[in-house]
Amino acid sequence: MANEPESRLYEEYRAALQAYIFEGAAFWNRITAFVLLNSALLVARNALPAGGGADWMRVGVALLGLAAVLLWAHTALRAHHLIAFWLALLRDIEARLDLTAGPFTVQAAFLVGRRLRLPGGATLRLPWYARVNVNDSTSAALTAVFGAVWLVSLVRASG
Repeated sequence: MANEPESRLYEEYRAALQAYIFEGAAFWNRITAFVLLNSALLVARNALPAGGGADWMRVGVALLGLAAVLLWAHTALRAHHLIAFWLALLRDIEARLDLTAGPFTVQAAFLVGRRLRLPGGATLRLPWYARVNVNDSTSAALTAVFGAVWLVSLVRASG
C-alpha cells in the first residue's frame, strides 16, 4: 500500500465487491434459465405424438437439449473463473489495506476448514462434508443429469 492512497483502495474494494455480488446473482440466474430451457424442451419432446413422423422431431429436440447442456457447461465454467477472479481481487485489496481479518480473507480460511475465532468471540469451523463448492457442484450435477436425459432421449429416438 506504499504508493496507493487508502481511499482509492477502498473505492476499488467497493467496486470489486459489487462486481462479485453481480456475478454471483448472474450465476444463479443462468442456472435457472438453463433449467427452464431444458425443462421446456423435455415438455416439448414428450408432447410429440407417437409414431415414426415424430421421431425426427424427437431427435431434433434432443440435439437442441444437448446443445443447451453444452452451452450451460461452458457458461458455468466461465462464471466459476469470473467469481474466482473477483474473490482473488478482493483478497488482494484486503492484503494491501492490511485487513488481515477482512471478510474474504477470513472466508478463505473458513472454506478450507480452519477453526476461526471471530472478534466477538464466536468460534467457527466448516465441517468437512460442507466444503464442497455448492455453486459449482449444483450446476455440474444439474448439467450432468440433463445431459444424460438428452443422450438417453437421443439414443431411444434414433434406435
